Amino acid sequence: MREPALEYFLESSPHISGEICPQLKRGLAEGFVLVYNTRMMYTKNKKYALLLVAAILAFSCSAKKGAAGAGETISWTDSAGRTVVIPKNIQRIAPSGPLAQIVLYSLCPDKVIGWSSSFSDSQKKYFDEKHWSKPTFGQFYGRNVNLNMEALIAAAPDIIIDIGEPKRNIKDDMDGLQAQLGIPVIFVEAVFETMSGAYLALGEILDEGNRAQLLSAYVEETLTEAAAKKVLAQQGAPARVYFGSGKTGQETNGRGSIHADVIEYIGAENVAELQKRSNAGMDPVSMEQIILWNPDIALFDSKGAYESAAGDPAWQSVSAIQRGAYYLAPLEPYSWMGRPPSVNRLIGIKWLGNLLFPAVFQDDMIAEAKRFYSLFYHYRLSDDEARTLMAESTFK
Repeated sequence: MREPALEYFLESSPHISGEICPQLKRGLAEGFVLVYNTRMMYTKNKKYALLLVAAILAFSCSAKKGAAGAGETISWTDSAGRTVVIPKNIQRIAPSGPLAQIVLYSLCPDKVIGWSSSFSDSQKKYFDEKHWSKPTFGQFYGRNVNLNMEALIAAAPDIIIDIGEPKRNIKDDMDGLQAQLGIPVIFVEAVFETMSGAYLALGEILDEGNRAQLLSAYVEETLTEAAAKKVLAQQGAPARVYFGSGKTGQETNGRGSIHADVIEYIGAENVAELQKRSNAGMDPVSMEQIILWNPDIALFDSKGAYESAAGDPAWQSVSAIQRGAYYLAPLEPYSWMGRPPSVNRLIGIKWLGNLLFPAVFQDDMIAEAKRFYSLFYHYRLSDDEARTLMAESTFK
């Protein structure tokens, strides 16, 4: 008996296969079963899967598009231990999601042919206008999985690059996506400890060695300084921090979360020790639990949560709110606390360190913000813009 997914394809696909031979149609049908069942779809929508196969067909029948015409190739071993054949001269890159998008934009913005998410009106000022209209592909990991494979195929990238922390099934996920698209897909690990090396690796395969060294050096400098200052910070009274997200602040990123590791990296304590913690973060917690934790400092990464803490009577039982020690993290173009958990967290280390341990970190945050935005966003931040970003924290 044929698998239901295969049956659905064979019954529903005449309008996309009238001019192809039965053997190719059958091959596509078998491919549909794999795509339909694979984890990378993250959907139960059969019509979406069918559209994906149609897109694959269109891609396979187009002449000299994408990786097929990339020319000379090399073998490269990615962070998942996969040896992947990739173009030697990569000019067209698609990011896997927002984390990869930020890293790749910082390194080689003109080679990035599309985005995981389009820029909001408030973000656009930080990016050259020529990048605004590039296509949006969505992402294939995280809370907002919405990968648009049709748009991805149509853009014909030379390579798809996933960057971030390794997932449990990362090897199979990358292999599955690559097999379906016929485009090289690689994974580059980029947590704090590997971020410097990630830039160097990317610089090598993307022929951006000089710029990669510059960015890698900033990463190394920031993390080395933070490690030394963390030791000094922990010699004083502990800074117990609650990090609230969502509209009301009652979603949190618990201890050990990549979305909140800036807290622990500077020597503070994340009070949210959760029994079950999702990889995507923003786990719901009750007001009663927050009151029991009774943090000394509260951080928020949304204006709504920050304002809720200031005005909601329920929050007035929390020590941080009573003391006025609650702050809104700078949010543009990306949160300095870690959403997405990319290189934007580097300026977050300096910002939060100076906010909680000013006697130890002692950075000029106006100068540091301007330096970071120039290096990673290619944007000349003014003094006034820097103050505005930190108006509800450093300059509160």
